[in-house]
Amino acid sequence: MKKILIYRTCSLGDFINTSPAIKLLRKKYPNSLFYFVCQKRKSIGYVYPNQLPFKKKIIDKYFFFENNFLGIGKLFYKLKNLKLDLIYNFNEFSTLYRAKRDFLFFKSTGAKKLIGFKNKDFNYKKYNETYHLCKVVKKNIKKSEISFSGIFEKITKTNEKYITISMGGRNPEKSWDNRNWNSLVQIIVKKFPKLKIKLVGTINEVNNAKNITKINKNYITNMCGKTSIKSLFRLINLSAYHISHDDGTMHVASTFNKPGAVIFGLTSHKGKWKPMNSKLRIFYPKKNINETKPNEVFKKIFNDLKKI
Repeated sequence: MKKILIYRTCSLGDFINTSPAIKLLRKKYPNSLFYFVCQKRKSIGYVYPNQLPFKKKIIDKYFFFENNFLGIGKLFYKLKNLKLDLIYNFNEFSTLYRAKRDFLFFKSTGAKKLIGFKNKDFNYKKYNETYHLCKVVKKNIKKSEISFSGIFEKITKTNEKYITISMGGRNPEKSWDNRNWNSLVQIIVKKFPKLKIKLVGTINEVNNAKNITKINKNYITNMCGKTSIKSLFRLINLSAYHISHDDGTMHVASTFNKPGAVIFGLTSHKGKWKPMNSKLRIFYPKKNINETKPNEVFKKIFNDLKKI
C-alpha cells in the first residue's frame, strides 16, 4: 500500500480547486493512503479542508502545522516516521527560494519520489489553476476528465426558491465596495421585489448585511456569521443563483455548476481562479474592482434573474 502526501497551503477556494486533482490521484493510486499537509491559519472565516462536507473520504489524514520552528520540526518528524512513497506539491509557485526550501524540506523526510516542486510555468491565459493541477497528476489530461462530481455532498430538492449573495473577501483588491453591493441589491429588489435573497458571509459582513436587509425585510435574509461550512454548502447548493467576489463561495457554487455572477478584482493572472463553470457571468476590471458598476452587473444578469 502506497503512502502519498499532498502539500498545499490553502483556504476554502484553494482546496476546492485542488480537489479534482486529488480525485485523479485516488483513481491513479487505488488502495493507497492519502495524507494532506496544510499550514494553520487564524484569520476570521478561514476554513480547514477537513471541515468540508465530502460525499466520501478523499484524504485519510490531515496534518496542520504552525509556521514556526517548533511546528515545522514536529511536522518533519511525523512525516519522516510515515516513510512516504510519494509527495505531490500542489502549492502555488511564489519564489524560487521558497520552491527550493520546500523541496529540500520534503526531500529530507525520506520520501521516495517528489512531484510538482519545479517552477510551475502555468498558462493561465488558456487554462485555470484546477486544470494545471490535474495536469501535474496526468500529463495528457483532457478537460472532460476534470470533474467535481462525487466529491461533495449534493442536495437537489428544496421547496424554497432563492438566490445567494456573498460580499466577503479578505483581500481589499478583490473586494467590491459595500456601496456597490447595496446599489446592486436595490436594483434587483426594484425589478424583482418578491425575489428571495440570502446573504452569506462571515461576521465581518454582518453589519453591511444588516443594512442590505432593510432594503426589503420580507425577502432578504441575513445569514452572515450564522452558517457552518456544511450549511453554507447546502445554502449555495440549493440556491437558484449565486453572486459573489472571487472568494471561496464562488468555488462552492461552481462545484455544483451553479449559474451566477462573479465580480473579480485584479489578480496576478487574469484567468487563474476562473472556475470551470460555463454558467458564470464574469466581470474583470482594467484597473481596480470598483470600476465594475452595479448597473453593468445587473444588465448582464437581468435575464438570468428573470427566469428565476
